[in-house]
Amino acid sequence: MSVVANLIMASSIQSIVARIITHKQQEGEGEGEFLKCPIKTSLGVLGKKWTMLIIRDIGVYKITRFNRLLESVAGITPRPLSMRLKELEKKGFIERAEERRSPMIVQWRLTEKGKDTLPILMQLVAFGSKWYSDIVFEDKKPRMLTDIFPQPKAREIIMGIA
Repeated sequence: MSVVANLIMASSIQSIVARIITHKQQEGEGEGEFLKCPIKTSLGVLGKKWTMLIIRDIGVYKITRFNRLLESVAGITPRPLSMRLKELEKKGFIERAEERRSPMIVQWRLTEKGKDTLPILMQLVAFGSKWYSDIVFEDKKPRMLTDIFPQPKAREIIMGIA
């Protein structure tokens, strides 16, 4: 791609991002305009404390039981965990699976909508591994996502195709 084409593409991307962030609608523009900012709307649920860590543990670590989630999400207490699980279920990110036996077993799993958050989590891993390496790694050296997740399945999740 030529330098000019790259500049045009970069300019278009900046324009789109600016419109998303400000969610301005211009007079006379048709379909495809935002009524509300999709970033702000998404963060209405995903931006709440503990939410992304709960999704991480259910989707990545395959922790499906309430008490195991309590153990894995450092600092969370039963009440906020219960509230977040109910909200994530109501919003369609997770679903509850009950085994009717004595005692009844309740497990949580990601829905399709919940699985669509995994690439977001992977991008947060990439960001944190690059910009907060002094905190997240013992050797304090930044890493690329492909260094951390060399597996093909991880790349599919990163690209949002898994």
